[in-house]
Amino acid sequence: AKIENEVKEKLAAYKATLNEEEVEKLVEKTKALEQYQEEPTPMEDILKIPMLTREDMRKNALRFENKELKFGDTLCLHQEMFTNGIGYLNLLFDINKVPEELLPYVGMLKYILGMVDTKHYTYGDFFNEINMYSGGISVSFNSYTDTKAPEKYKAFMEVKAKVMYDKLGFAFDMIKEMLLTSKFEDEKRLYEIIAQLKSRMQMSLTSSGHTTAVMRAMSYFSNTAYLSELTSGITFYKLVEQIEKNFEECKDDVIEKLRETASYIFTANNLMVSYTAQEEGLEGLETEVESLKVSLGTSDKEAVKYQFPLNQSNEGYKTSSKVQYVSRAGNFCQEGLEYTGALRILKTILSYDYLWNNVRVKGGAYGCMSGFGRLGDSYFASYRDPNLEDTNEIFEHTTEYVENFHADERDMTKYIIGTISDLDTPLNPYARGNRSMTAYITNLTFEDVQRERDQVLTAQDSDIRALKAHVQAVLKPKNLCVIGGE
Repeated sequence: AKIENEVKEKLAAYKATLNEEEVEKLVEKTKALEQYQEEPTPMEDILKIPMLTREDMRKNALRFENKELKFGDTLCLHQEMFTNGIGYLNLLFDINKVPEELLPYVGMLKYILGMVDTKHYTYGDFFNEINMYSGGISVSFNSYTDTKAPEKYKAFMEVKAKVMYDKLGFAFDMIKEMLLTSKFEDEKRLYEIIAQLKSRMQMSLTSSGHTTAVMRAMSYFSNTAYLSELTSGITFYKLVEQIEKNFEECKDDVIEKLRETASYIFTANNLMVSYTAQEEGLEGLETEVESLKVSLGTSDKEAVKYQFPLNQSNEGYKTSSKVQYVSRAGNFCQEGLEYTGALRILKTILSYDYLWNNVRVKGGAYGCMSGFGRLGDSYFASYRDPNLEDTNEIFEHTTEYVENFHADERDMTKYIIGTISDLDTPLNPYARGNRSMTAYITNLTFEDVQRERDQVLTAQDSDIRALKAHVQAVLKPKNLCVIGGE
């Protein structure tokens, strides 16, 4: 309010220096700008731009490349393709035995592994050794929902490595060193990591406020989004902040929980392997996997069925920023509606037309986006936005825009080109392998992606209008989350 008053006073003082004619000129310029923003580009100018046709676009979707191998009772997915002698290894450990109260420590564990001393290396030497002989070893956490049964999902702690074929043994040795001998009890180093994590999360949660807001809004109704909140979102940040603030009092408890969490995850019977390489790259893989399994041992702990307290919160989180990130989220499948490839086109249309013109061009936001998930989880969001009420109102009127949408063949083709460009983003071997692995875990078939592509390539403006109910279903629950200044 103080800043707004200062601006008003400054503008009033400036206006006082203008005569009546100068004020009128400013009014005329403003009206001209508004008219320019409202008027579409003349068709004769648009037609000068050369453009592809639907027939120019590839008709077939990219196939998945999974070959199932069995190393004892462990599943290994092999994505065979040319990788120029590089093996892309992913060891996936199911977290389904971790008690619910320890789930936030799954998120903490992924930041700590590889960043503390081990039995044979200081953390600095460990880092240097890995980067001298490999393309890196990293730890991440991901969840995957079954596309045929949305109530089912799996979550994995993933240990990934990129190595030349002859360095595969080295990668497994370093992974064993990290998983089995990391020294969580180094209190000084542990505090440094937690303080660094807190600082990085502060920057990330605010600079990527749209992602934060979307995840938080989705956590009101989605189990996987709620899990992401516990391990990397605002809920997780609050735990990190509390631990950093009271480290001396809680350090022993934190160390014990990290050890306990690791013991629930890193066992042989939780392991699944994904490996992208040529056929010759498989040499030695089974031996290394079996050796790792022996080192890890097995566990008789039972899987946990998580019961997350999903409920609508509608929150705003205040930051020092003078802009906001506004998000609305919902799920159309929960309203009995099915996913269709036309939703991908709608995302493109909204990004370059309705949301772009209203939230960015007229509203002054830096960006705006939307997304419609295959399992129904969907969102609208703005990025560095000076408005809250106006933007929320624009989201509300998306239904009317879709209901009244009309486009000629040229415009529909333009939107389809934009959509296909997302579907056909060039993929390196690592990305292709990861795409295939994700499809396997989520039960997504080639027929599913081919059907989606066909729906995109044959879509008409009537297919977009038919999505009115999908948009209504997303907006109906009024799940709202805002990150930013007052």
